[in-house]
Amino acid sequence: MITKAKPLKTTIMKTKKPFEDIKCMFNTQRSKALKGSINKSVLFCRYIGMNNNQEEYIHELKELDQYLKAREANYILFTKGLEKALNIDEVEKIKKMMDDYLDFENQIDKKPYKLSNLNMGYEIKNECLEWTKKLSFKEVLDLYDKNNMGKSNTIRKNFGIKLLFWMNQYLKEIFEDKYNTDIVHKVIFYGEIKEHELYFLILLSKLGCDVLYINPKEDIDVLIPQVNDYSNIVKARKLHPTTIPFPIDCNREKINYPPKVETSKKEPRKSINFERKINKDLASIKDLREKSYEEIARLAESVVMINVYDEKQQLIGRGSGVVISGDGFIVTNFHVVHRGVLFGVIFENDKNEYMIYNIIKYHTDYDLALIKVDKRTKPIEVNEKDLDLVRGQKIVAIGSPLGLFNTISDGIVSGFREFDYIKMVQITAPISPGSSGGALINMYGKLVGITTSGLEGQNLNMAVPDQYIKQFLGNILKMT
Repeated sequence: MITKAKPLKTTIMKTKKPFEDIKCMFNTQRSKALKGSINKSVLFCRYIGMNNNQEEYIHELKELDQYLKAREANYILFTKGLEKALNIDEVEKIKKMMDDYLDFENQIDKKPYKLSNLNMGYEIKNECLEWTKKLSFKEVLDLYDKNNMGKSNTIRKNFGIKLLFWMNQYLKEIFEDKYNTDIVHKVIFYGEIKEHELYFLILLSKLGCDVLYINPKEDIDVLIPQVNDYSNIVKARKLHPTTIPFPIDCNREKINYPPKVETSKKEPRKSINFERKINKDLASIKDLREKSYEEIARLAESVVMINVYDEKQQLIGRGSGVVISGDGFIVTNFHVVHRGVLFGVIFENDKNEYMIYNIIKYHTDYDLALIKVDKRTKPIEVNEKDLDLVRGQKIVAIGSPLGLFNTISDGIVSGFREFDYIKMVQITAPISPGSSGGALINMYGKLVGITTSGLEGQNLNMAVPDQYIKQFLGNILKMT
């Protein structure tokens, strides 16, 4: 088979006045030679800083926003990042799309028609744009690979799933009623942006959208090394010490999916100091004492093994989980359960396997998920005292590596790392397949993390810190 569609070819136009140039609505207005062509001149500009005082700057933003709202092209304004809320049905559909794409990547003969035939969700009615969408997804994923060579396959797959979700969410808004390639749709992203979000803006630019990134505080050239290849920068006369709130309430409405599962809402980014010195105020910690290894080992009764089954009830994976309430709530890693449709939970000194069919809540960035069994349970207390982890501190990990139920190992906190803006605790206690989702416990017997991964080929073991666990669980902890 031969793919007959021709992809859109975009070139980034140079601009010194992005607030004016973005007001052009049609490709042929930029160049009459482009009439009827699959070539498109687009704006992708990073406007950093401000030329005037704050009041004039706000007026300029407001005027541009109102102008674009009233014009022919579709227009999306992001002031608080991209949507993160997913329901479980949506995740399953997008996981299937990503699995199909990975199968395509693994083929020896990667003919274009095979990529063209892949289902990537929302289908743009214009054949040229639909083919461009699939090629752009591949190009962006290849760019991500180039910049993240040390990342695991799971992290890469999660990025692809996130990218597909955003494509299905926003491309429909942009191209549903106006898919003529002559129209230049508009995207403005204001304020702080994450690496993955910047990759998505590159994809939108490849699809022929004008993209204007505005930040009065700082540039984002550190996020992706090749950002200057995909966009140009206009630096204003001065930087502002903070990100000024966008002048009007233009926050996007959240899409209400069927309420099959409670999903984590996007949390505002918080500055978390993972290496704050331990509070020496004995008045606040006088009720704490360090426990022996034998005492901590008894907490294994609150750590479970999770068997993961597919729709045919075939075992496809295994991991660990930690009981965090008396009424059956268990926290684990999202990557442990995300491929399953049925889960069997096994407790220490209990011959039963408690079967459950749904995920209560999850957060893909934190790699956390919440499940619940119909059983009274004994929880491990989540760290609430002013006892943040410090480098060199002793810790104990409990999990089921390779199916060896509730193996206990000790180690120390060896460092604090950051992956895509997500902070992680690096530990020396070993983590093997099956340990993911297990408990990381301090010497006071408190849960200070969920063991999540060991980097492939390295003796580098990571855990999700308790600060994220508390943010994720929210009111569930208060009810326990």
